[in-house]
Amino acid sequence: MAIKRKTVYTYLTLACFLGIIAIFIVDGYLGIYDTIYATSGEYERKIEADFWMRQDRSWSTGVSRGEKVFFRYEVDNRRFSGYTADIEVSVWHSQEKVRDLVFQRLSVDAFGKGELEWVIDTAELLPSDIPPEQSYQYTVIIKRGEIEREIIVNVNPTPYLPKPVPVPPR
Repeated sequence: MAIKRKTVYTYLTLACFLGIIAIFIVDGYLGIYDTIYATSGEYERKIEADFWMRQDRSWSTGVSRGEKVFFRYEVDNRRFSGYTADIEVSVWHSQEKVRDLVFQRLSVDAFGKGELEWVIDTAELLPSDIPPEQSYQYTVIIKRGEIEREIIVNVNPTPYLPKPVPVPPR
């Protein structure tokens, strides 16, 4: 009889261990994760899903005046069922909407990934009365269902304004 009790405790220990492993997998891996890539110039920045869980959730990127910022939004579905959501991307300045960039339904298969891309051209967005030595900011708002992400785009001033070259006297 003592041998049977030992195997019961071994199986019970093994079941508890497998249960703990299953909890880590379900809690830490399964779900919907989004990643944002912002590329300006030769520099690509990546905002991963865990960034949005922090208290200070402000993220910003810089771009030179007249340049473009290329965004890629990746939704990673780590669930056993498909995922569908409406993605809406817009540009804001001083709490006023400047432009809608994307409105699209995104469908992702189980354990699959979906992507959207868009471009912000600062030459088109900047008002004409802003002097070249002044910086400017926009907020890009990404809505995926009830979830909202905000990214500040800093448009840097023109670093060196061309100065007129004096003509030498003859």
